[in-house]
Formats: sequence, C-alpha cells, structure tokens
Amino acid sequence: MPQGSVLGPFLFLIYIDDIQYCLCDTNLHLFADDTNLFVSGKTVRETVVKANACIEALQLWFVANRLSLNLIKTSYSVFGDYNVSDDFELKIGATVLKRVTSNKYLGIIIDDKLTWKEHIDYHYVCKNIVKFVGIFIELNIHYLAKHRK
Repeated sequence: MPQGSVLGPFLFLIYIDDIQYCLCDTNLHLFADDTNLFVSGKTVRETVVKANACIEALQLWFVANRLSLNLIKTSYSVFGDYNVSDDFELKIGATVLKRVTSNKYLGIIIDDKLTWKEHIDYHYVCKNIVKFVGIFIELNIHYLAKHRK
C-alpha cells in the first residue's frame, strides 16, 4: 500500500485489530501506529513481572504479524510513590528499555509525578503556539475576506 493513501490507515487498523487479544488484565491503548501499555500492580516486583510478561506477549504478536518495534522510541515510566531501585528492568528480548521521567502521550507531556510542569512550561507552550500563529493569521484573513461583503 503506498504511503499517504486513503485506504492505508484503514487497512493498518484492520491488520492490528487483534493485538488486544494477546494480553489480559492490562490496558493497551492504540492511536494510529502508537501503542501504549499501562500495567499496574500492588508491589513493584509484581508490576515488573507483569509488565515483562506483557512485553513478551506483545513481542510475540509483533513477530507473528511481521511487524517490528522501534526500540529507540520504546521507553517506559513508573507512576506512583514507588521507591524503584536500579534492578527494575523491562526488556524486549535482550534489549533493556530506557526509563524516562516524562513522555508525550497524544500531545500531552506526562511526567512520572503527574505534576504537568513540563507540559505547562513557558518555553514548551510558546514553541507550540508559534507553530500555529501563521495558520491562525491565514484563517483570519480568509474569514475576513469571505465575510466583508
């Protein structure tokens, strides 16, 4: 399927529709080609074991469906008041995943303490607003031109 086609995203969604059935007792969220796994547990150890089992099941599903994960973009965060030690490891095969303190999820930067500091940071907000100023000006010009009659 050519990239940028109208039918491509629809066929991709049909192709990956069964990914949800390879896991149980976890939350899997999909948006376009982004896959997010949310795992919880009562203890750190329980969460690590559960997360690694889920990652292994997802990896098997990806292999079976001839898809691959971008291990450079794959990371994880730990939310909550856990005292997480250095032996906390999540792996895909032999690759240890990178732990991050914040990540962008559907356009929102979420940090592991849920403080929203990075998302509402002045420089981040200004940088994102500047992207849209030109679009807003163009829309305003077209709107005014259309309604000046």
